Amino acid sequence: MAEPGTRREHGAHRADPKGLRGKPLLWALLAGLVVLVLTSIGFLLPWGGQDETRGDRGDAATVSEQELRNSPVVVGPTETQAANWTEVLADPAVELGRSRDDEGTKALIARALHEAQEDPQVEEELDQTFKLRALNEGDITPVVDAPQRIDNSEKQAAEPSESATPEVEPPPAAAAGAAPGGPAPTHTVVTRAEWGEWESAHPDTQLVASTPGGKDDSEFSAVDDTTLQRSLDQWAQLAKPFHSLVAIDVSGSMGYQALPNGATRMNLTAGAAVAAVEMFPDHDALGLWVFSRHLDGAKDYLEIAPVEELGAEDNGVTHREALLANQSALQYMQGSYTGLYDTTLAAFRQALEDDAPDSLKTVIVLTDGEDIDEGSIGLENLLKALEEEQDPENPVRIITVGISSDANEDVLKQISEATGGSAHIAERPEDIQDVFIEALTGI
Repeated sequence: MAEPGTRREHGAHRADPKGLRGKPLLWALLAGLVVLVLTSIGFLLPWGGQDETRGDRGDAATVSEQELRNSPVVVGPTETQAANWTEVLADPAVELGRSRDDEGTKALIARALHEAQEDPQVEEELDQTFKLRALNEGDITPVVDAPQRIDNSEKQAAEPSESATPEVEPPPAAAAGAAPGGPAPTHTVVTRAEWGEWESAHPDTQLVASTPGGKDDSEFSAVDDTTLQRSLDQWAQLAKPFHSLVAIDVSGSMGYQALPNGATRMNLTAGAAVAAVEMFPDHDALGLWVFSRHLDGAKDYLEIAPVEELGAEDNGVTHREALLANQSALQYMQGSYTGLYDTTLAAFRQALEDDAPDSLKTVIVLTDGEDIDEGSIGLENLLKALEEEQDPENPVRIITVGISSDANEDVLKQISEATGGSAHIAERPEDIQDVFIEALTGI
């Protein structure tokens, strides 16, 4: 996690304040869009019982002094209430170091991976937690070393708080860490040696060090170094900032009622878009198109906002604020049809051209139908173009989200798979949250 008030520095961008304004209906239900966007790019965790582990270490007498010194502990104003290391990793109240450089964080991940190999239920939980936490840790600049993090935890402990005990069962979306402006972490994970050195220099500390379930350090095993390194490589890939162009269907069918309270498909989709804008970290870049047919002259799509970093400012207004203040364009077009293929190709080409070499490029297409445009490029030519024009060095992956059973699942799947992306269908309004979580965990 980033030290409070810090964020990854990138070049300044110009936010476009024109466009959308509206109501954020059902944000909570649809907050899973963030999860979908950030984790549907085809990365799979390398565990699953196929790798050799170090096995049971036995009693404390068989554990070397060096191993104990490098074992992780949770430091904070209270002992950890987590039952295992996976729960520690999932807790947004626990601050981590950079996974490649920080020994305590690496040790934590190694033990969580071992737990996943031993227990299928824990494996499922860690699959979700690992991706979310890795994505959040992409915003840790500057690097906060272990003594600094311990010191930060002590300062937090000295401040009045309604609850000194961190929650260990955050909802899926919250596991990615606090939203921008959220509370600072109260705990951290460091090695036993780092804690011992800090504690000896601060004998009056209010902090305590603990391990999950009140166990002794020697009772925890870790995966082998090869498995750990593969996971750390994946962590680094997921931690890259996202560069995402979101294209939302505004054809007439998006005005169909979806819930008994009168909410339409458009309302639900708009709520998902708002939640995404709210929850992405500042270093991620988002842009917005809407599409139907002949929406902008001969074009089936209309740019509402370019892809810019959410933290970029223009005249004191961030791109995030501009997007949230510009929602009126998310209105369905009565009697219009869906220009899916031409829009998808245009968005793909735009993302390819964007200068974002260190980002994960995605195009997210949300639609409730299929292409109805006699003059379009057609599915066969679209798929051919996606495959031939893809950049293997910095690829663009297309994630498709079908809203309702009216969406053509087979077509959306072909489009996504042509770029290494993924397709998801929410057949009923009440399925939307589950579909987004499914996309996250790769079930």
